[in-house]
Amino acid sequence: MNAEFIQNLRYKLQKRVRRLNSTGYQVFHFSLKQFWGFIKSYPIFVGILEDIEHRYTSMEAEAEKIVKHKRALAFSNELENAAVSYFVLKKCVVSDSQMVEVFVGNTYGSETNYNDLLEHFKSLFLEPLYEYLDEQLDDQRATLALLIRYKHKCEWFQREHLFHLWESDTTRGEKCLALHLYEYLHDQGLDFVIEPSSVSGEVDLIAAQKSDEPLIADAKIFNPEKGKGKEYIAKGFNQIYQYTIDYNESFGYLIIYKTCGEDLRFALSHQEQSTPFVVHNNKTIFMLTIDIFLYETPASKRGPLKTVEITETDLIRIIEGEKKEGT
Repeated sequence: MNAEFIQNLRYKLQKRVRRLNSTGYQVFHFSLKQFWGFIKSYPIFVGILEDIEHRYTSMEAEAEKIVKHKRALAFSNELENAAVSYFVLKKCVVSDSQMVEVFVGNTYGSETNYNDLLEHFKSLFLEPLYEYLDEQLDDQRATLALLIRYKHKCEWFQREHLFHLWESDTTRGEKCLALHLYEYLHDQGLDFVIEPSSVSGEVDLIAAQKSDEPLIADAKIFNPEKGKGKEYIAKGFNQIYQYTIDYNESFGYLIIYKTCGEDLRFALSHQEQSTPFVVHNNKTIFMLTIDIFLYETPASKRGPLKTVEITETDLIRIIEGEKKEGT
């Protein structure tokens, strides 16, 4: 699926949860602290957890009843259950009691064996949170797979059509290409609305794969001669970042149509991955470049390639500049 980073992260998460699930009550509390440290070391996970924390703030009080007041509460809504699981684990991690997880398990069971009681804790709180994190990563992996497939379709089979679509009316070309993307996503079964208003302006696409977890994407042209160069792409990145804040989402996607001969290169921390991305303030923005330029000669005869490089500093500078202007 060409989403190596997310796939690798899923594997690391699975491996650590398996290890934690195999741990007995004597050392579980310390192992949970280590697991929590692993989660907090990856901004993608932090962003997902911050998102669910902001969505379900009332669940913190419910978790307090479970951990501190020993009340056996149940939740029929899966998202609420994932949220309360997050708050329960968070409270257990900072607890001074090495048996706090066993005590929580005891609220839900009558066994006398500590490991049996701990199993209640694992199944009721550890597993739901793990499943939520895993599904969130899988959703992003599937989204990237769809977008990368779209990139291949455009570059291999529709390059000439799309380039002429842009060239025939460059003032509206960006919108026309964006509509082509939306048509593709619609054909893949994604439900969405186009250009809803937000606090920051208008985001091109919010696609509801799940009713309350939208996909945020924006389409931009890269063509320095038309005034759409490095600065323009950086501003597009800032727009997506602002939309993720407005809609309280952890992920955003910037789709870039390259309509010129210059190459576009992102020099980023994770440049070894096939799909460049930047993580800033626990928001992850993926950037996918689609080359639809009509080259007059094959690659072997074009000579030295002129490259426009965009660094992580270039992208973050725009965000920080917006913040200063707003203060």
